[in-house]
Amino acid sequence: MKIYLESIPTYNIAQLYDFFRRTLADIGFWEKTATCNSILIKPNLLGPYEPEKAVTTHPLVLEALIILLKEHNREIWLGDSPGGSLPVKYTFDKTGIRALAEKHRIQLLNFSQGEVTSHKSGQHTFTTSGYFWQADAVINVAKYKTHSLMYYTGVIKNLYGIIPGLKKSDYHRDFADYRAFTTVLSELYRLTREKITLNIIDGIWGMEGEGPSAGRRRDFGIIMAAEKASALDWVAARMMGFRESQLHYISQALEMDGIRPADLSLPAAWQGYRFPNVKHKQISLFIKLISVSPSFLKKIFARLYRYYPEIGPDCRKCYVCAKSCPVQAIRLDPISEKLVIDQKLCIKCMCCHELCPYQAVSIKKSLLARFLIK
Repeated sequence: MKIYLESIPTYNIAQLYDFFRRTLADIGFWEKTATCNSILIKPNLLGPYEPEKAVTTHPLVLEALIILLKEHNREIWLGDSPGGSLPVKYTFDKTGIRALAEKHRIQLLNFSQGEVTSHKSGQHTFTTSGYFWQADAVINVAKYKTHSLMYYTGVIKNLYGIIPGLKKSDYHRDFADYRAFTTVLSELYRLTREKITLNIIDGIWGMEGEGPSAGRRRDFGIIMAAEKASALDWVAARMMGFRESQLHYISQALEMDGIRPADLSLPAAWQGYRFPNVKHKQISLFIKLISVSPSFLKKIFARLYRYYPEIGPDCRKCYVCAKSCPVQAIRLDPISEKLVIDQKLCIKCMCCHELCPYQAVSIKKSLLARFLIK
């Protein structure tokens, strides 16, 4: 399995374009997608952060890729579902993604809106954005960062963004420790891996320390790509200095793909390379305690860790929320004559919160949820 790596010290769109031109030609991308009508680019849009913060995929990396795809007359979609509870529009604006989509006149998709689908993989059932499955091919473009729970985050972890809205937090609540959450990422990868045509990591500006958002920017000055996410993450994580024992979900993904670390082919200049003194955030004491807690304490944690949308007194019954709810969880209560949300049906995609023109939908959080969900 060939890994493509190149040193690009700054966000130079000409160099990025040339890297993508050579890489896509070498893997036969154009032949493999010859019958594809739509190609979805899935960046890391974790939250409303400026590109300089190195939290999200830099728009110039995406722009170089978009220019190349447009030259080959591909229909391009660009989309993600950020984490947290702020409206997605803030993330699209702050990260520069909306301006990029408007400049190139491509479709910008909010994965927290539209159709949702359920898919079972192993013991997990995933609620995912329909847009991901509707695209004919997907290019997964991640950010190069450390991660306070999973040690490292790259292209496999980036697939977590196809889960809409705060539904992502349900998995963190129910599988709060490292080893349990490893199975979530592994099964999500098993479910989605055949859909991904190309994986890319933006490591020109990356993050070390308390990633994925609270760490320190580090200028790694590298762009990376591979056909298989497992192969790319293995190489990228090892270059950060992580041990094999810290990369359980990546090891499992390699096994799914039938790849051994010895099978990976890198440019000669990068073989065995390690970035010096990358700061790794240790998993917090809270997470460690959860991981060794008996099941009854984990159940107590799940009950205390609550969050849900609620329609408030500013509601004018325009029914935008009800019409937009992908699972029809919003109805008019005949007694109070108010719109209410059936919390048993609600999947916490927060579409109602996003779309309400009167800001009448708020997100209620328990004390523990307010501490853990930013």
